[in-house]
Amino acid sequence: MLLFLVLCGSAFLVNNSEGKRKNDLEIVVEHKPENCNRKARIGDTVAVHYTGALENGRVFDSSLVQGREPIQFELGKNRVIKGWEEGIKGMCVGEKRKLIIPPHLGYGKQGVSNVIPPESYLIFTTELMDIKTKPFLDLRSLFQVITWPAIGLVLAYYLYQRFKEQSKNQDKKSKDRKDHKKGKRK
Repeated sequence: MLLFLVLCGSAFLVNNSEGKRKNDLEIVVEHKPENCNRKARIGDTVAVHYTGALENGRVFDSSLVQGREPIQFELGKNRVIKGWEEGIKGMCVGEKRKLIIPPHLGYGKQGVSNVIPPESYLIFTTELMDIKTKPFLDLRSLFQVITWPAIGLVLAYYLYQRFKEQSKNQDKKSKDRKDHKKGKRK
């Protein structure tokens, strides 16, 4: 009985580990620079050279041909496939990684016309060429955040001043009426 449980357990682990590998992104670091002071993170704009291939080795796209520039995108904005979002995050400039991307993190059931068949595993060799970090204080964003509250405060202050002035005028008119009435009674 114990032997049966051990065999079933090991079979489960083998099947589970195979299933996990097929469903998870696999990252193979092929080269990492000695100096890695800055890693790509969400919000950074990265520049990446790449070659994309299917499991059978057929290359479907590469930024290294015909003098093309590296692709640039902001991490976290979902401008590239999810496998890239996850696979590029944490890279250093000069680092090279192979990304083995399962279908659900690539182009899934739809594929890409005649280039990438549906449910394809993708293999990308990537090299991070540059990282650009957003400035801590992005003035345009700050302006957008501050504009409406500032307008609201100015409007509230204006209305407060008008109310205060009207109250003064009302008090003065009321006092004048009282003085006028007192003057008539005498």
